[in-house]
Amino acid sequence: MKADDPRRELLQLISEGFVFVDQDFCVREINEVGLRMARRPLSDFLGRSLWDLAPELHDSEVKPLFMDAMRERKPLSFEQFYRWTDGRESWLEMRAHPTDGGLAVFYRDISDKKRSEEELARAQAELMHASRLSAMGTMAATLAHELAQPLTSASNSIEAAVKLLKGVPDQKVREARNALAHASGSVQRGAELLKRLRSFVGKGRVHPDTQDLASIIADAGVLMLPLAQQHGVEIEFKLEPRAQWVSADSVQIQQVLINLIRNAIEAIGDGAVRHIKVSTAALPSKEVEVKVEDSGPGLDSATAQTLFEPFQTTKAEGLGVGLSICRTIVEAHGGTIGAAQRPEGGAVFRFTLPRASEPD
Repeated sequence: MKADDPRRELLQLISEGFVFVDQDFCVREINEVGLRMARRPLSDFLGRSLWDLAPELHDSEVKPLFMDAMRERKPLSFEQFYRWTDGRESWLEMRAHPTDGGLAVFYRDISDKKRSEEELARAQAELMHASRLSAMGTMAATLAHELAQPLTSASNSIEAAVKLLKGVPDQKVREARNALAHASGSVQRGAELLKRLRSFVGKGRVHPDTQDLASIIADAGVLMLPLAQQHGVEIEFKLEPRAQWVSADSVQIQQVLINLIRNAIEAIGDGAVRHIKVSTAALPSKEVEVKVEDSGPGLDSATAQTLFEPFQTTKAEGLGVGLSICRTIVEAHGGTIGAAQRPEGGAVFRFTLPRASEPD
């Protein structure tokens, strides 16, 4: 562009950065806005290769785009994340227009626009997350309400059956009485869980008390034993004595353990090694850590990060609420929960609870 070319003065007045490169991509012109954006003097640019001046562009998809635009004489427009030579980072909107002598490139900083878009997307994601949690709470409250009546009816029927067997000699109905006692215990446990669930959904808080963690784990293990035996899975328990007492709601933490053990059994599938380990440890932070480890295929990092989100599931028939509820329960206790790949293979789920003093 000649010194007396009126376009030169016009390009100095525009609010965008402008650079003109010849067919060898050497800089022949740059306006004042471009210099201010680069924070470098004019002498740094004129006659030098664009790729030497902006190695960030040389090593990205921008170089082949510019070369295609110049070769095919087609204008192009795109957005590009750019790191300046002084370390600053910006999002640039770039437009390239081929000319007879080279390529005219216009660019402007759209970092504020990008940040606004990201904040809007984040707000929308949080709103969707809150909406899903609200829907899950409504679903849980509805289930708790609808299941209360049939559970009460089942409990009454079991009591009636027990009364009918009272006059029958014990040796003839011993197994029936044992089965009814087991069924009665399961129904009562289910009713208690529903009661706690309705309270938790309604108020969003728990009422922990000093509990024997070993007993909670034992109860969960007994309930999961039939499923483990059905799948040929061995469950090992390794409990540290110093981690025995915790501040917790025993029913809710039992449900967390049942969920994690059931998931571990299902994750093992048809694997050759069929082993689950449940362990506890006292942490220096006055917390107790509970781990459920399995010998299944394990987790990749992307899956581990989303496992506890509502409605996220790797199961074909899963709803994706089990682990989300586990996280809600654990966090309501003041603890944390997470998952990771085991170095020796398989997955490990761990959660923490506040440690409590041994009761008198």
